Order: sequence, then C-alpha cells, then structure tokens
Amino acid sequence: MTTEQPDDSRPHVVMAVATGIAQDARVRKTALSVAAAGYRVTLVWGDTGGSARTAGTLGPVTTLGLPVHYTRRDRRVHARGARRRWRLPVVSYTSAQARRSAQQGLKRDGAAAGNRTLFGRLSHGARRQTHLWRSRALTVQDYVLVRAWHRVDRFRIRNRALLSWRRELPNIADLEHAFAPVLRDLNPDILHIHDVHLLGAGASAKKALAREHREVPFIYDAHEYIAGMTKGDPIVEGSYLRMEQHYMRAVDHVITVSDPIAETLRDDYRLSATPTVVLNAPLAAQKVPSKRQLRTEVGVPRDMCLLVYSGVLGVLRNIDVLVRALPQLPDTHLAIVCVPHSRTAAAQAFAVLADELGVGERLHLVDPVAPDEIIDFLATADIGVHPLVTGIPNHEMALPNKVFDYLHAGLPVAASNVAQLAELLRTHGIGVTFDPADVDSVAKAITAMWSDIDTFRKSVRNPDLVQMYSWESQERHLAALYAALEAR
Repeated sequence: MTTEQPDDSRPHVVMAVATGIAQDARVRKTALSVAAAGYRVTLVWGDTGGSARTAGTLGPVTTLGLPVHYTRRDRRVHARGARRRWRLPVVSYTSAQARRSAQQGLKRDGAAAGNRTLFGRLSHGARRQTHLWRSRALTVQDYVLVRAWHRVDRFRIRNRALLSWRRELPNIADLEHAFAPVLRDLNPDILHIHDVHLLGAGASAKKALAREHREVPFIYDAHEYIAGMTKGDPIVEGSYLRMEQHYMRAVDHVITVSDPIAETLRDDYRLSATPTVVLNAPLAAQKVPSKRQLRTEVGVPRDMCLLVYSGVLGVLRNIDVLVRALPQLPDTHLAIVCVPHSRTAAAQAFAVLADELGVGERLHLVDPVAPDEIIDFLATADIGVHPLVTGIPNHEMALPNKVFDYLHAGLPVAASNVAQLAELLRTHGIGVTFDPADVDSVAKAITAMWSDIDTFRKSVRNPDLVQMYSWESQERHLAALYAALEAR
C-alpha cells in the first residue's frame, strides 16, 4: 500500500485505545477502514512501558503512543493492601513472614539449648511461649479482619449505587491524565474511543472542545458488554458499569460486536439509535502465509485428529475441560496456541494435568505466530475448539473473534452452547456444541464431528460464508456510520 501525504482538508478522526495496538487487530482494522473511507486518521494508544511519546504510521494512519504511568492506581493498590494488612504489633506479628522468621530463629537457638545455663533455658522457653501466643493472635486477627472486609465488600456489591468508581478505578484517572489533553490538542472532527477504559478521557476532550465552540461527534466502540461481565472481581466490574453509565450521556453513537449486545445497550441506556454492529472478523483478502505450520510443528500425522484452541488462557476460557476430555478421545491431539506464550503458569498447569491423566504426549503447547499469519498457521488442524464458560451474559451474546479465525482457516468448530455462537454454528452447519461443564459432553461432540468431518469441512469452506463473515463486509457499516455523522 502506498502511503500518501495527509490532506489537511479531509475530516480528522482521532481514535484512541488504552493499550498497545500490536496485538489488537480490531483497532488496527478499524483505523485503516476509516482511512480508506476518506478520512485523515490519528490512532493514539497507551504505552505502559514507555517514557516518551512514540510517533509512527500504520499505512495511511498516523499513530501516536503515549506513555501511561499508573501512579494513582499503584498508590491506591498500596493503600488498600496496607489497610488490609493492618496488625496489632504488640499482640501479634505484623505478618505471616515475621512469624516464620521468629520460628526459624527459635529453632536455631533450640539446637544449643541443652548446653545453656538454667537462665538461658528459661529465657528460651519464655520466648517460645511468647511466640506461640503471638502466632495464635495473628491467626485469630487475620480471620476476623478477612471476614470483616468480606462483609464490607459484599455490602458494596449488593448496593452498587454506593460504589464510587473514581475511588475503585484509580487507573481511569491515570488514563485521563495521559490521554485527555492530547485528544483535545489533536483537534479532531470525530472522536472514536475504543473500549470502556478511555470513556472518561474522551468525554473530557469533548467537553474541552465544546468550550472552544467545537461540537465533535463522540463514538464509543464497546468491545464488551460491561453489564454482563461476571465471575471476575464484582467490585471492579460494578465500578466499570457505573463509569459507563456516567459517561454514556456524552456519547453520540455506539459501535459494538454483536446484534444482541447492540439491542441490549439500546434498551439499557434508552439510546436514540441502535448501536452499529461491526463483527470482529478477519480480512478475507489479506491472508499472509505463515512461516510455521501447526501440524508440522506439533508432529501429528495427517490421519490423526488435531484439535486447536488459539487465544488467551484465562479461567473463563475453561480450557482444562479439553485436556480432561482427551482420555476419551484416542488418536486425538490437542494443540493450544498460547497467548502470550507457552511458558505461562496457566499453560504449564495444563501440561501437568495432561501428564496426570496419561495424555501428556497428545497435548501440545505452542507459541503464537504474528497476528496476520494466524489463519494460515491454523489451517492444517482439523477442528477449532472454544470451551467458553456458559451463563455469563457477555459470553452468551458475543461472537468471539477466534471463531471467525477458525472459519477463515477452514476449520469446523466445536464450541460451548452459548446462545449467539450456538446459533451461528447451527444456522450454517459448521460445527457442534457441547456443555463445557461436562467432560463427557465435550468428548461426544468432538467424536460426532470427527465421524462426519467431510460434511462439516464442506460447509465451513463455503466462499460465500467466508465473505459474509469477513472484515470487508463489516467495514461498510463503519463507512455508513461515518458518512451519517459527517452529514449531521
């Protein structure tokens, strides 16, 4: 692609995301698509490890990395930890580590106690008794404090209106401090914020521009359904929801990742227009050959079934159920493409579990390839798997991007029976679903798919289906939205 000099007469779109852009394909694709629609685009991103601004380009897009120093967040974390570690130093040890150190010292002294004078032995016995009572006091105090803090937290969770998101999310103040002045100074014609973390910075920039008599359309690209994110820290989740509720009044239009989430956001916030849906699908016309091939790398023969999971290894991904199903799937191998790499504690825990189950030789932990090579890299597998935990609204309503990666790689999909994903697989006949809490269900679904794999391969390799779920088909929605905003 030839990079042209920016034409200052074009409307200027400023996009922002709180994290790096190297691994965020959706952000990069969005910026390039808006630039292709005739806009001058500046993409601002957060560089948590940087000390100075980093200017660059992404094709016709100008990029700007901002150093983000989470000083307020770190102070808050330290203060919270200090409060919960509070001790009565006279009654008990200040920490479990202090107790262990005292105990080790007594053991060393006790080894020579037999050769001491009567006074020395009495002194050693007194120190041992003191250590015993202080240890017991520490144990009781820890128990009381933990229960007290849990009660406070449960009260705040039940009464979300009492949550102060500014107090609970000090990282947001750090992001506003880093981003808001830059977003204002870039003088945008349209402001496009990716994900919830920079809503405050975007709203602050919009307000500052309004004081200069510039009304700038503000787009919020909601990558997740915040109200439906559960199973993590409920105080943090509740605080993000409160923050989203606070700033949604400043937003002019919302983009999101699936129809159910769009409809729910419209109803939750009484939006005047249903959010624009832009699926996080891969580019159909830009398949970069990979220098590595998955099947070759893991050494699985062509006639053996090779399952693949590609992505992060979080608890809610429920990957261990795939490992537990392997004993029921003879001649089947599982490759886990581990993000960020295969040496994480989570990845190694899967290896330990596989060894305990006697299937260690059929589990393969693989480092990822570059994002634009992932589709070609996966193509030599047989089935893409996604054992997402069910019952979480954000999971039930979303269409994960890895499923589209499997589709573009020509892989049938075996996935959890979460609502939106199950409908996609059922409608197009490209996969089967299972209960991710039941190992037998997982094994039966994969066995059934493998027994009829040619039928599923034919369905999933339909060129019309691949085109339907491609970024090329999604960027038209972006272009239409931007044209409507410009015409206002």
